[in-house]
Parts: sequence; C-alpha cells; structure tokens
Amino acid sequence: MKRLISLITLIVLLFGLNLVVFAKVTGDDLLDKMEEVRDVQTTNLEIKLELYDSSENKRVRTLRTISKNVERKKSLSRFLSPAEVEGTGFLSIDKPEIDDEDMYLYLPALGSVRKISGSQKNGSFVGTDFSYNDLSLISAENYNDDYKAEILKENEQEYILKIVPTDKDIDYKYGKLTLSKKTWYPVKVEFYDSRDKLQKILTNYNVEQIQGYWTPQRVIMEDVQRETKTILYLESVVYNDEVNDRIFSPRYLRRY
Repeated sequence: MKRLISLITLIVLLFGLNLVVFAKVTGDDLLDKMEEVRDVQTTNLEIKLELYDSSENKRVRTLRTISKNVERKKSLSRFLSPAEVEGTGFLSIDKPEIDDEDMYLYLPALGSVRKISGSQKNGSFVGTDFSYNDLSLISAENYNDDYKAEILKENEQEYILKIVPTDKDIDYKYGKLTLSKKTWYPVKVEFYDSRDKLQKILTNYNVEQIQGYWTPQRVIMEDVQRETKTILYLESVVYNDEVNDRIFSPRYLRRY
C-alpha cells in the first residue's frame, strides 16, 4: 500500500511539474526565442522584389541589404535596379535606450537625406506593400522589440500568438502570428487595423537552413484591403561576414 501511495504521489508531482513548466512559457518568451535562434551578427543579402497592383501589373526591383546586430541593430538598404530607383537608400539605427529607432531615406534625384519619424514610418517603403516599420519584421528578429504576445493556441507543429504593438508609431491594432516549432520562424502573420479588419498578410515560404540559420527563400506581403502584394525572392545571403560600422550613417547614404 505504501508503494502504491508513493507511486501515486510521484505521478501527481511529475504531472504538476509539467503544468508549472508549461505555465512558465509565455507569448513574450516565444518572441524572445525567435530572436535567440537567429543570433546573427551581420547579414548581407540581395533580393528581387516583384510589386503587383490590383490589376496584377508587375514591376521588378533589386535590393541589397546589409545589417549588423552588435550592441545595437543597424541596417542599410540600397536599390540596385531599375534606373528609376537605383541608388535609393534606406538606413535604420536602433536606439534601445529610448525604445525607438532612427530611420533615414536617401533619394538620388533630390540628393538629400530625409529623416522618417512618427506616423511616416507607416508609409509605403518606396512603393512596396511593406511599411518602414514592416522592414524590421522580414528577418524575424525584431518582434520582441515592437510587440508583446500571448499564446492563443498550439498544436504539435505550431503556436498561434496574438501580438500587440508596444511601439506607438505602429498603426496595426494587433496581429496573429503562426510560429513553427521546428524552425522558430514565423510561418504567417496577419495584421489587423483599428477597426479589427484584416489589413495585411505576411507569409514566409521555403524556409531552409543557410549557414545554420533558418531563412525563407520567398516572402509575400499582401495588402488585402488595397488588393496589392509584394513578393521578395532571396537571390543571395551571407551571414556573419565582416561589416564596417561607418556605412551605417546618414552621410554614407549619399555615397553611391
């Protein structure tokens, strides 16, 4: 009888321990996990963009992005083609001490660098369906900086999270993020506007390991309200290569 009681007690303790462990996992923990598994110091990538309007007319552009995440996150993007946008540059520098970031846009035709701030960050990034705020989500590293999360449900393959902006400059009211348990990379994110209407859908396809990091080969941002979409195709990527800090400055944006 004592052995039976001891066995029952052990089962109860183990079951209770599992409940405690499960209870400790929060949505914010999962956002932190997403960043943790992508512990990338530098990224140098080239992508092709296809921009589709509501009539399915297509425009094609190419873009190079160099980013560095040492002490603070910095990113420099430059359009390579076509001629109408060639040389256009975008710079983002994280400012964790005030929970914000500085953003700058360089337009060769004007020859000047313009700082983007406040509500301007929700504007279209050079005609794409990505806003300036959206750009930081492509790499799946910055969700925990700009959102808090709660777990809505889960299954064997995925978590479903509700993410709510903590950054006052983000227009979305909330989002629903589907997170793969295999890759810890978002499968899909649905963004909702202030009226609780679906506004955009970000979907990552063909997520494969490159240099040990899970990386999507194709990313689609669809604006369901405007019936437009932007497709990103990964052309090349190099992780953790040496990057000079001096390129991450508004002055360098003019150098093309």
